[in-house]
Amino acid sequence: MNSRISKLGLSQKAFIEIIILTIILFITGNILQNQISRKLNDAAEESVSQMTADMAQLADERFMRYINTLKAASVYLEQHEEQKNNILEAINQENVYGRAGVMDYEGNITGAVVSKHDFPKLLRAFQGNNVVDYHTDGGIIVAVPVYYGDNVRYVLYQIFPRGNLTKVFGLADYNPYSRIVIQYKDGSLAVPYENFSTKDHEFWDDQDIKAGMVEVHSRLETSKAAAVYTEGSKGKYYVFGADLPQTDFSLVGYIPWSAVAGRINSVYKMVQWVFTLMLLLFACVSIYLFMAQTKVAENEALKKARQAADDANRAKSQFLANMSHEIRTPLNAINGMDEMILRRSRDMDIRRYASNIHSASTALLGIINEILDFSKIESGRMELVTAKYSLRVLLKEVVTLVGFRAKAKQLEFIINVDADLPNELYGDVGRIRQILINVINNAIKYTDEGTVTFDVGGDIVEDILNLKLVVTDTGIGIKPEDMEKLFKDFERLDIQKNCKVEGTGLGLAITHRLLTMMGGTVNVSSIYGEGSTFTIELPQKIMGAEVIGDFDADQDIEEELEDVVATSFTAPEASILIVDDNEMNCFVATCMLSDTKAKLTVAHSGSEALEFLKKESFHLVMTDYMMPGMDGIATLNEAKKIKGTENTRFVILTATALAGVREKFLSEGFDDYLSKPMTGKQLETVVKRNLPAELVHPAEKSEANGINDINALEEPGRNDSQVNEEVTVSRRIPKIDMSIGIKYCNNSDNLYKRLLGMFSKLCDANIKEMEQSFGEEQWDAYRIKVHALKSGALNIGCNLLHEMAKEQEQAGKEYISEESTETQRIKAVEYMKQHHEELMDMYRQVAQMARDMTEE
Repeated sequence: MNSRISKLGLSQKAFIEIIILTIILFITGNILQNQISRKLNDAAEESVSQMTADMAQLADERFMRYINTLKAASVYLEQHEEQKNNILEAINQENVYGRAGVMDYEGNITGAVVSKHDFPKLLRAFQGNNVVDYHTDGGIIVAVPVYYGDNVRYVLYQIFPRGNLTKVFGLADYNPYSRIVIQYKDGSLAVPYENFSTKDHEFWDDQDIKAGMVEVHSRLETSKAAAVYTEGSKGKYYVFGADLPQTDFSLVGYIPWSAVAGRINSVYKMVQWVFTLMLLLFACVSIYLFMAQTKVAENEALKKARQAADDANRAKSQFLANMSHEIRTPLNAINGMDEMILRRSRDMDIRRYASNIHSASTALLGIINEILDFSKIESGRMELVTAKYSLRVLLKEVVTLVGFRAKAKQLEFIINVDADLPNELYGDVGRIRQILINVINNAIKYTDEGTVTFDVGGDIVEDILNLKLVVTDTGIGIKPEDMEKLFKDFERLDIQKNCKVEGTGLGLAITHRLLTMMGGTVNVSSIYGEGSTFTIELPQKIMGAEVIGDFDADQDIEEELEDVVATSFTAPEASILIVDDNEMNCFVATCMLSDTKAKLTVAHSGSEALEFLKKESFHLVMTDYMMPGMDGIATLNEAKKIKGTENTRFVILTATALAGVREKFLSEGFDDYLSKPMTGKQLETVVKRNLPAELVHPAEKSEANGINDINALEEPGRNDSQVNEEVTVSRRIPKIDMSIGIKYCNNSDNLYKRLLGMFSKLCDANIKEMEQSFGEEQWDAYRIKVHALKSGALNIGCNLLHEMAKEQEQAGKEYISEESTETQRIKAVEYMKQHHEELMDMYRQVAQMARDMTEE
């Protein structure tokens, strides 16, 4: 009995609990439904409010457009009063829906007639105000004052009749679902939407709609735009409104709820039904929240990934800029000195050695440029530099560069050249050389035994040679499924088999893109395990009747070398100013131009160059970009202010070779641009192009041979491991390596001692300038002075001071870079502040050592 009572009590308790749980679920569901509905409507109201603000801005801009048109016309009318009728006609033609007129202070009117009683605000224009007024029957008038001196003489206006207001100021094109009107401050309808009818009046007279508009006007007291959700006999709508701040008009309208919340309508209806099933509701809400959280997490991950990609691109750009400047600058000296050996020496062995150096340095420059080229091609800013060139010289250069590699792998390298091909062609020889080296090196790289054959032929159509270059190898071949990947970026094929083959996978990608830019094609046929054939077809313009003749890769190249390095012209009456703070660069440039017999003047700063320009006239000024105190652009701007420089040509020299740099300098006012490192031919070409034609004379044979007794400056060889070892052994004890310094001074002890004396003498003044820039946190000026210290330290042979200055300069570059983040700039400043005193102390120590060495 007690057991039954107990079971009954448990059943009743369970029933009651179920009832209570049901009630709780019901109440909770209703509350949740209301909360969700409210939040959805709040979010939708916010969206509609923002849309309203945008429409109000658009409407305000339309009013201002007509005001601005009248203001522009008023300025012209002020100066040309006699053309009053023409001005009014022009205004009417610009907007056929309005009529323009002019009223003077006495009420006399020219053009469209208006009543000052209908538009009482029109008189405000005589007080210097812009006016927008409205009359129920007259329409909208826009007016501006017309001045005569400091006084208002006329009022220029344009009236838009009521029938045209919708066409001029209507906003139906903003949102196809919304209905928008513009009303005057008294509530009268100024600009209705199209097809405004009696039903629309009934809509706005609905009590629920009126209540919504009352709430809208209430919110407009604290907001520039407002929207309110209404639900009544007319259905579900959002009514909205916004004031037009520069007029007495306001914008009101409505949009159906379904047009705003249509996408979430299914969720909204589902919530209405499932609130009675709380567990399912919880599940749905949980899923919804999980999806929302996942979406937020995904968005955050995408944001971080995008930020990481942007940072990587900035880092890449910074790296390319630094690499371009730091590597190309010394390479300029290497190429320049090697070219001087070719010009001065008659010893054939030495000239052959120099020729090999020339080929190797050209290849090194090609490697550097390949990375830069890929960046340029990626950004779509790759430039082609076309000029006349010798096909024979091009082929010899290519064969020389790739032949060593084939010989090292004990491959037979066969070259077949059609002797009847034209020799003088027009195109981008640098890019063609790059393409051939890429393709032939690729064939050698993937061929372990057998032959690599290079066939050169072509067909002539009128003045165009369709050059056909075929590279065939007996290498590993390409799998059929890998053919599509062949020209993709960073793609390497058959990785397992080719794991020991070095390369980035950029060469063929660049080759394909360059050929496309030049109107050429590349086709590949291959049998896996037997070999591949690359066929390049490239149209080139024929520039002369000379044919290439019998081609022998091993024949004497003395004649071609002389063509490469010989001076092609003289200009003894020309005067050229070379501006560069780097002594080595000045020496290279003057040596390269010495055979032209031009008068060469050297300035080591922008200010020194300006002094020269004030004293004498120059036909050509060639200036470095990055110099302390006054860079190349600042020097150009100041130089053009000097009397007598009107006919002077200015050329910028820079080691920065990134995309867009040339356009930047030309837009700054430079007449030409030359990237370092430069060859003698490149320098002479730029000089010849910018000198007056009457000053340029063809070089005689003896001059073209370029042989005299000037010794070439030898670029000192350096072992990076020794430099690093010196820096690692002690960060405190500097060492001056005289052998390096003397080599920089053309092996002259006297010149080296003078350089040491200059270094020690300028120490105090340079430190004072750096201390001043450091104290004032003028980091750009500080970086330039440290850059000069870096070069000076290396010139005297102190690697330790050179490395310390280089690190400090890099921190300065990081700070001034537009790509750096705020965090990166803060870290850069911290680094410079942390190491400044150490650098200054080291500078003083090295200067004292230099001083002691000069006194010995």
